[in-house]
Amino acid sequence: MNDTLAIEHLKEILQMDTTNPPGNERLVADKLRSIFAAYGIPTEEVVYEEDRVNVIATLRGDGSSTEVIGLSGHMDVVPPGEQPWDYPPFSAEEQDGKIYARGACDMKSGLMAIVATMCRLKQSGKKLPFDVKCFASVGEEVGAVGAKQLAEGGYTDDVSAMIVTEPTSGNVIITHKGALWLELTTRGRTAHGSRPDRGVNALMHMVAIMNELNRSEFQLSHEPDALLGGPTMSMNVLSAGSNTNVVPDLCRLQLDIRTVPSMQHEDVIRAVQDRIDSVNKTIPELEAHISVLNDLPPMQTAEDHPFAQFMLEHFQRPAKGMTGYTDGSQFMGLSQSTQ
Repeated sequence: MNDTLAIEHLKEILQMDTTNPPGNERLVADKLRSIFAAYGIPTEEVVYEEDRVNVIATLRGDGSSTEVIGLSGHMDVVPPGEQPWDYPPFSAEEQDGKIYARGACDMKSGLMAIVATMCRLKQSGKKLPFDVKCFASVGEEVGAVGAKQLAEGGYTDDVSAMIVTEPTSGNVIITHKGALWLELTTRGRTAHGSRPDRGVNALMHMVAIMNELNRSEFQLSHEPDALLGGPTMSMNVLSAGSNTNVVPDLCRLQLDIRTVPSMQHEDVIRAVQDRIDSVNKTIPELEAHISVLNDLPPMQTAEDHPFAQFMLEHFQRPAKGMTGYTDGSQFMGLSQSTQ
């Protein structure tokens, strides 16, 4: 597979709308399987749900090593957003040597790099000492659900080390933050807006919780990680009320909490609950509940691990961390025996 053909294939999968939700990753999955088939590389489908399938492709080595190297990429993309684009988000327009599309960076280019590399190796007739497996997953953007399915289903049990081909600007990322998304719900009692004294305002109760969470002493004070810095908490979605003249009896707040490897998510949830309990002491009628929307642990590989050392020496760059999460959060329990 030459560069021209690889770019053509990349444009094709960029033109496939795999916005998550809903995903519809089968569009890309079928294309990847057809490419691999053309080069004689066997594939396997792992169905997540209708129109959403993971793909595993295996390039066999010469059998001299029992190691298996995994290459991971996801097929879904985030929504294009409301702001106008210079080029339609699923047109894959090429200008001045760059391709513009939703998912061009995160991460269909990385995914196609995996496919092209494996096809070129197969085409060359040369065999590596070890097997190489491609894991094209669904649903990374919302909970890494495809990677979780593959890991829990045993599909990665034989993998010794994994490279997640997310965009890193050429840096070797050995750690990233975890993601804990919480939804807080407060309930009150509705009333006419002219008689707020007859109601219980769920929005105002949530504001009290927000103020408590926003106190400087709560802001997830924790020992900073050398590569990641400290944890963060962002209040990003607030919804309440149906009409201007009605006291809201329901309010929801969504928190995006990013954690570092030394933290336990259970402790974070407990800390949020403690703050709610503190508000409850001053507002006895407070009714609040915490729901977990997304719970992905931080990922960390030791810098002195042989595989990490190999990558760092090859790229001649210092180890880095990233604040976003990847499918690596689900694959991090892999064997540490890679040479």
